[in-house]
Amino acid sequence: MQLTVPATLTASTDERRLAGVAIPYGQQGYTSAGPVTIDAGAIRLPEMLKSVKLFREHGRVTPLGYCLDAQDGREALSMAFRVARTPDGDQALLEASEGLRDALSVELNNVQISKGGHVTAADLVAVAQVAVPAFAGAQLVASLTDEEQAQVLDLAQQIVDATTPTEEPPEEAPTTEEETAAMPDETTAAAAPATLTMTPPAAGARRMDFAAACQHLAATHAAGGSLVAALTDIVPAADVGQGALRPQWLDEVWTPVATRRYFIEAINRQNLSSGLKVYGWQWDTYPTVSTYAGNKGAVPSSAATTQAVEANVERLAAGWDLDRIFVDLGAPGFIEAFFQAAVRDLAAKQDADVGATLAAGATDDGTAGDVWAMIADAAGSLASRGASMSFCGMAPDIWAEYISGATATVPWWVPNGGDPSLRNQTGTAADVPFFMAPSLSAGFILAGDRNAATFFEPSPNPVRVTAVNIPNGGVDLGVFGYHAILINDARGLSKVAATP
Repeated sequence: MQLTVPATLTASTDERRLAGVAIPYGQQGYTSAGPVTIDAGAIRLPEMLKSVKLFREHGRVTPLGYCLDAQDGREALSMAFRVARTPDGDQALLEASEGLRDALSVELNNVQISKGGHVTAADLVAVAQVAVPAFAGAQLVASLTDEEQAQVLDLAQQIVDATTPTEEPPEEAPTTEEETAAMPDETTAAAAPATLTMTPPAAGARRMDFAAACQHLAATHAAGGSLVAALTDIVPAADVGQGALRPQWLDEVWTPVATRRYFIEAINRQNLSSGLKVYGWQWDTYPTVSTYAGNKGAVPSSAATTQAVEANVERLAAGWDLDRIFVDLGAPGFIEAFFQAAVRDLAAKQDADVGATLAAGATDDGTAGDVWAMIADAAGSLASRGASMSFCGMAPDIWAEYISGATATVPWWVPNGGDPSLRNQTGTAADVPFFMAPSLSAGFILAGDRNAATFFEPSPNPVRVTAVNIPNGGVDLGVFGYHAILINDARGLSKVAATP
């Protein structure tokens, strides 16, 4: 007698049925619980077979169909499924017929396992269409007719019956631990060829297995668990210590820090070379002229006075004692990054100090109703005192009003080009640079002539100092910054507040 297994499997869009061996009994295979053997009669089927769904691979993510029929025999559990008329269902039929996903793999709950590694009881809850099954005999075919479907369902049983010695009476699978331990170690593997010739075996021949015998299931698996008949998962948790999956080193990660010194950039700057102060003089009372009649008359005269002006040198500094290991074995560039972080903080504090000094010494030019009126008042007041507006800093709330003005409501001299820049919080209108100044109090603008104040700092600034602390195994890192801010004439600075 000959049975032919189709070399090329096909799927029928009319029948839409998939069928095959779900569990070959008495054979060992790799599962999520390790190598295990499922005994005949161990599987409990639900009363409603339709509740057993077919999925693509394990995980129950992509449903494909539901169970139509199940034949639970002495050698195997064979099942047939109705495949849904969906794109996923069409793909399932195609993959089965093309030999891609051409096997079944069961999912079991409430599993009871003996010490010998045999599943003696379990509930069938789902079945997966897989490419590589836990049991090599769990094969799936796609049928065109009911007659072919019945032949597929009986295929596993016929193969085993044809290769079972005739003198050996049928036996039920052993159920006791003693009988299980007495069973011979069967390790013969057989794969169904395209054409099988069924001939009586020689006397005493051993029964042919559906799958290669594997190691017995470890006895540590307790009863009542779940089992998925699939290859053993190797997941990242198995990489203890991250030896294979190493994290990627990123070096220093960006941190938002204000780096521009807007007020310092807006005024005059000079080098700070020596001493604890900077000083000079300015007019307290300007000399003035008057109308002169001539004819050898008396020439008009006026009082003129001067006054000294000075500013103290301010110092900002910080120091750290770092363990030598940061230098000897630390990440490349760490010490330099440490220094640059301190420099950025120093720059921000210097600009805030300059802004506060300018605001405290500026001429108070009253209040105005909105940002445009505030700008106009400041510009007019500076001009009336002989200065000109060359910069304008705004408190954050005033800046928000400045950038949110509608085209129809802003003055004609405000351009509609690329300004302002939200990226830099700056803008230009009528040749005057504007910028947001977080150090200003809410509701204020500070405008002025760049000649009204001078910022002094040495070069280089800040000064970087390092020393070796041999007794303590450390490296000392110090950062020292010096600056002075001198208001040359307060009449060149204008402070305007928004009307409450």
